[in-house]
Amino acid sequence: MPSIGKPGSLKLSNRKAILNMLRNSGVLSVAELSQKAKLSKTTILKIFNYYVKEGLVLVAGKGESTDEGGKKPIMYEFNKRGGFVFACHIFPDALYSVITDLDSSILSSRNTAIKENEGLNSVIENIVQSFNSLVNEENIPKNKIIGIAIGAHGITDYNNGVIIHSPHFQSWGENVEFKNILKEKLNSDIPIFIDNQIRFQVFAEKVKGTARDKKNIIVIEGGAGLVAGIIVKDEIKRGAHNLAGEIGHMIINPNSDETCACGVKGCFESMVTTRRLLRIAGESKEKYPDSLIFKNSGRNDISIGDIFRASNQGDGLGKKIMDDAAGWYAIGLSNLVLTYDPDIIILHGIFIKAGDYFIKRLRERISNVSLVHVNMDTRIEYSKFGSEVGAIGAAAYVTSEYFK
Repeated sequence: MPSIGKPGSLKLSNRKAILNMLRNSGVLSVAELSQKAKLSKTTILKIFNYYVKEGLVLVAGKGESTDEGGKKPIMYEFNKRGGFVFACHIFPDALYSVITDLDSSILSSRNTAIKENEGLNSVIENIVQSFNSLVNEENIPKNKIIGIAIGAHGITDYNNGVIIHSPHFQSWGENVEFKNILKEKLNSDIPIFIDNQIRFQVFAEKVKGTARDKKNIIVIEGGAGLVAGIIVKDEIKRGAHNLAGEIGHMIINPNSDETCACGVKGCFESMVTTRRLLRIAGESKEKYPDSLIFKNSGRNDISIGDIFRASNQGDGLGKKIMDDAAGWYAIGLSNLVLTYDPDIIILHGIFIKAGDYFIKRLRERISNVSLVHVNMDTRIEYSKFGSEVGAIGAAAYVTSEYFK
C-alpha cells in the first residue's frame, strides 16, 4: 500500500490508500479513518467526497454518538457495485464467463459449450458474445468495467498477453497474441489480463478461499494433466520464461516406463494421471474380479470416481491404487515443500473428489519423506471451490491490480 501523509506523497497514492482502508474495513466514519490513517479529518473528508462522486464510496447513514454526546457521525462504506469485472475461464470443452462486482462476487454467469480443439476465431467470438450478453443482462455501462481477465491453459506470457502454447487447442499454433486479438474484436480500451488459469486459481484461494490469511501458497490441479499455481510472499510466481508451476514435467521416477504426453519418461504427471490409474485398475480386473471398483461401475468401462469410492469403502484394489497415487504425489509435493516452504498446499481438479482415504495417505506419506518433518505445519487441503474458482480468481486479480 502507498505511504500515507509523508512529504512528497502523491495525492493519488493517498486517495488509493484511504480507499483500500475503507474497502478492507467495512463501514467507517471520517474520524475513525483519520485516526487509522494518521491524516487530518479535512483530508479524509475531501478524499471521501472525491470517491462519492466517482461512485466508489457510499454514505452509509449515521453512526452512534460518543459517550460525550454530540452529533452522530456520518458513516461511509466502499461501494462494491462501483465497478465491475468480466472474467472468462477457457476450459477444453467450454467457456465459463462471469460478471462480478468489486468484491469478486458473481452477479451473472454464462457457460458456452465449445468443441475439442475449437478454432481461435470461434473462441474469441464466443468470448465477445458472452461479454456483451452479460454486460447487457446486468445493465452495466461499459465505462464501469474496470478490467477483463482471461484464464487459459498452457504456457502463457502474462506481460504481453500471449498464449505461447495451449495443449487443448493445438490448431491455434504457437505464440497467439490473444490479448491484442480480443482487444480489437471488443473495440475497447478496457484493460485485459491473460494468464495461465492455475495462477488465477491460486489467487482465488488467497483472497476468497482456504488460504485467505497465508502468504506462501501452492495450488495443485491434477487429473488428465498436472500443474501448480505458486504464491511466495504474496506474489504470484511466473518465472523468467513463464514456466513456473509446470510441475507435471518434473522427473520423479527416472526408471519408469511411463511415457508422459511431453514424450519423456518418469514425469510427475505421468505417474499420477487419471489415465494411468484407470489403466492399472483395468489390468487388475482378473486378479481382483470382486473389487468394488467394478461393482460400483456396473459397466464394462470404469471411471476415476469408481476408484475413489472403492478406496473410501475399504476395497483392497481401490486402496492399493490410491496408495500408489499418494506415494507419487508425496514425492512430487515434497520437492515443492522443500523448494518453496509453503504455508498450505491446496488440491484442485478431479482429485478433490478423492475423499478421506487419499488425503490421509498423502499427508502420511509426505510426513515420512526426508526433511519434510521439519515443516510439519504445512497444511494439505482440498479446495472448497467448484469449477467457478478460475473465474473468481481472475476477477479478484483484476480488482487487486485496479486498487494498487
